[in-house]
Amino acid sequence: MTHPVSVRNAVPKGVVVLFAITAVVITATLALGSTVCATDASASCPNWPGCYVGRLTPVDATQPWVEFIHRVISASVGLFAVASVIAGIVYRRVDRLLVVLPIVALVGALISGVFGMMTIKWGINSVEASFDLLAAIISMGAMWRAFFIAHSPRSPWIWNERTKLGMGAVVFLVIGHFFAVQVAGSGSLTRCMGWAMFVRGAGDGPLAGWVAQQTSSGIGMLLAIAFLVARWGRRTGWDTLCAVLVVIEIVTGVLIAVNGSNHGLGTLHAVPAVLILCLTMTATMRSARG
Repeated sequence: MTHPVSVRNAVPKGVVVLFAITAVVITATLALGSTVCATDASASCPNWPGCYVGRLTPVDATQPWVEFIHRVISASVGLFAVASVIAGIVYRRVDRLLVVLPIVALVGALISGVFGMMTIKWGINSVEASFDLLAAIISMGAMWRAFFIAHSPRSPWIWNERTKLGMGAVVFLVIGHFFAVQVAGSGSLTRCMGWAMFVRGAGDGPLAGWVAQQTSSGIGMLLAIAFLVARWGRRTGWDTLCAVLVVIEIVTGVLIAVNGSNHGLGTLHAVPAVLILCLTMTATMRSARG
């Protein structure tokens, strides 16, 4: 007599690993994109998809290589996302979200990729840049959610206090990141992902929009810290890592506010912001399981 396969084990480990790899690659692409922004590296590779006309790879310089590596990893996102969609279709009977979420992740990655190409070829305005960033963030969140569903199919989403706190942090942080691009001046670090520093950069404005954006980011920051504190009694290594990144983000932001920015400080401010958003998203998903 054969026994039915349990729902929990209905998705093979290989598919779960594929979803995890896809989510990690999308997150890495977003982090590299923030590095490109903080180091002004995009202009150092003036052609697309190769770095220069008639040459695929950069010459020996840091900035072109940062931009080129970002492009290579961004291109790989499509391959992993397509594979995830196919895997989701195969196991759609377990949960239809195993198809829907990878498709959302793929579409978001493609939209972000197109905006990236447009940035190099023709340039994009601040509104388009905001939707470029939003598409990448949605792609990241969708793929991480697909991973958790594949890991524990049909687990109910529980709206406990920690889940609500985490979701609030994610929403306000995403709103802050979205509008930061629109209120930032060309020479301001505000345009890159990072926590609010409450210091107006070169060309930032208009004032009302800048204040609203900084306020949204500030609320998101406070909620993210409160969420981390609420989870501390049941913390994992990921929560500890998030706490370390929060400290780095705050210290770097203070240093930039007081002494100004450079490529190193800009990167230390932008990359942790991406990882904190990712870890807050995933911690919220874990909290929702009870």
